[in-house]
Amino acid sequence: MRRPAVLLGIQIVVVAAILGCALALATLHPWRLDLTPERRFTLSPHTHEVLRRLAGGVQVTFFYSSQEPALRREAADLLALYAEADRRIAVRLLDLDRNPVVAKRLGVAAFNTAVVQAGDRVARVPVVAEETVTAALLDVAGTPPVATYFVTGHGERDPRDADERLGASETARALAAEGFRIHVLAGAAVVPADAGLVVLAGPRRDLRAPEVDALERWVRGGGHLLVLADPGAPPSVARLLARFGVELADDLVVDEQGRLFGTDGLSARVAYLNQALVPDASDVQALLPGAQTMRLADVPEVESDYLAMTAETSWADVDRRGESGEVPAYREGRDRRGPLPVAAWARVGAGERAGRVVVVGDADFATNLHVNVLGNRDLLLAAAGLVARADPLAAARPAAPPGGTFSPLTLTVPEERAIFWGAVVAPAGLLAATALLVARRRRTARTA
Repeated sequence: MRRPAVLLGIQIVVVAAILGCALALATLHPWRLDLTPERRFTLSPHTHEVLRRLAGGVQVTFFYSSQEPALRREAADLLALYAEADRRIAVRLLDLDRNPVVAKRLGVAAFNTAVVQAGDRVARVPVVAEETVTAALLDVAGTPPVATYFVTGHGERDPRDADERLGASETARALAAEGFRIHVLAGAAVVPADAGLVVLAGPRRDLRAPEVDALERWVRGGGHLLVLADPGAPPSVARLLARFGVELADDLVVDEQGRLFGTDGLSARVAYLNQALVPDASDVQALLPGAQTMRLADVPEVESDYLAMTAETSWADVDRRGESGEVPAYREGRDRRGPLPVAAWARVGAGERAGRVVVVGDADFATNLHVNVLGNRDLLLAAAGLVARADPLAAARPAAPPGGTFSPLTLTVPEERAIFWGAVVAPAGLLAATALLVARRRRTARTA
């Protein structure tokens, strides 16, 4: 055999070996580049954080219909991501019609239903999506559920109310997906013994003195309280919070750069979260549609800190002139420039029996209209996790059901004109002038 043929054979073997090694490495360490707008092939940071907190192995069983291959394929792709992300998750796909005994044992009678099992705990997922599967994992194998009571009777946001503007049913759904068991408490004079969290969501009427005293005693006894206080909150709410070292400023945050997000300039953008309290906070900004600031005061046996701050471009309208609907002018020496604190945290007492309080200077951000805007849901869930568990799940969650691929951008009339002249008229005029100049030079060259 001639030498060139031998060298060619050796080269072919070497190249084949290199390709085989590369294929083996790719199989052992797969890597996927997700370019889809909705990130359908990538689990959210929140889901990865939940997976890290699993206490043990989890079995996920999905019952599909052979007549709906598209739904089966979508569910299989999603559940495969969980199995790839954590080897403790075992996934099996079963045809409901061909496995009636298993389906009956797991209590499944409908197609396209998943069952998540961890030990003796079982959760059924009727709609297989990342949000619902992650919530089931958190329920059966993650942090224990928290009995959460929304106080009503003083004009608060009601978790049973599905009104698209003022209701809080979406807030209740978001909390339930994080392991909070939602209940309603008519009046706060007596706090149930099993309460892990009490939510006072935007009361518009004064609490009675026995209710204020009962909430204070409960917190000092180790209870956990989340208060959403709008500007102009009733004096009884301000007095209750002052006992925990949080003083409401009763002002109104103005942020004219918020117009880029479709607001009227009277919404507060949360630009910073306290990394000492929420280490894994999402970068998504929350948008509070009408917020007040707060101050911290020294109170015996209370440790407090600010939780959320607005951007430097914001300022506080101390007289709440903006409530008339017009964005007021800043007054040097009277109004206060940002960044401004719009949420605070306090620990009451010491040791394992210490109570915790989180205060947010706005309640509207937790209504059905606003809770899924930008980072509002993440802020709400981070605050609830911080106060109830002292360990918030704050990483970015799966996006809420989208209204479109892009976020809306609202502009004023002068801004629209400036963009039109700068992006349309000016380039077109420059192109026309250039074409005219070139044509004139060519004409001059021909006549010369």
